[in-house]
Amino acid sequence: MAPGRGPFLVRTEVRNLLKPWWLLSHLVVIALLAATVNLGLWQIRRLQARRDHNRVVAERSLVPPTPISEAFSTLNSGVPPDDLRHTRIRMDGAWLRDAEVVLVNRSMGGGPGVHVVTLFQIDTAYPWAGVAVDRGFVARSLYKDGDVADWSPAGEPGDQLVLKGTLDVFRSGERGHDLEVDRLDRDALESRWEVSLAPMWVRLEEAVGMKDWPVAVPVSDLGEGPHLSYAVQWFVFTAIGLVGYPLVLVRLVRRGDETAPMPEDDPL
Repeated sequence: MAPGRGPFLVRTEVRNLLKPWWLLSHLVVIALLAATVNLGLWQIRRLQARRDHNRVVAERSLVPPTPISEAFSTLNSGVPPDDLRHTRIRMDGAWLRDAEVVLVNRSMGGGPGVHVVTLFQIDTAYPWAGVAVDRGFVARSLYKDGDVADWSPAGEPGDQLVLKGTLDVFRSGERGHDLEVDRLDRDALESRWEVSLAPMWVRLEEAVGMKDWPVAVPVSDLGEGPHLSYAVQWFVFTAIGLVGYPLVLVRLVRRGDETAPMPEDDPL
């Protein structure tokens, strides 16, 4: 740096960085940094929520099944259905084979397929009601080209049996065509089957005479998902911005100083 010009030119370049265009640039960078931090924290919160969910599922999987009437009795005291998700239950009754839908676009082990959902007529506690039961996964090739008898309920129509499973919640806004639907909507199923349904549906774990198909579906994927790696990525972007942007500004100031012309000497 040439004597007599460095400090003045540095101050000039710094003042240039406070001009409107540069101020806008600084604000944009600050906003981006704030966004990356918030996105990282959001992924951390999602990771914690996933861990909490996994803990609840794991704890409830160790509890012996309770009669479905006992499980639903807590709903009368104001407990929301979400608080009963994955609760293990048992119930007596019979399959109503003609009342059935399939949940499309499902997969298991990387293979495509459907879930078969059948109405189960409760024999105790609520004899007037039925329960929608997700009996499990059927491979797409079998569903499209196989015989319905391959995955129909075992036994004769009307046979009484004990069923064990876990509770889950309905979702509104059913879409689909004919028997194929994208979700279990209580109102839509009640209209379709002309029956009063229990307030939650059941994911089948065990029933007498279960066949090879459908394959019982696990309660949930207990992995933690990609949330931690996503959070790390967002925080890395934040660190790059915090270090990189000031370095760019310093480099611009130095470049302006180095390229500035030398002041001419005063004439004698």
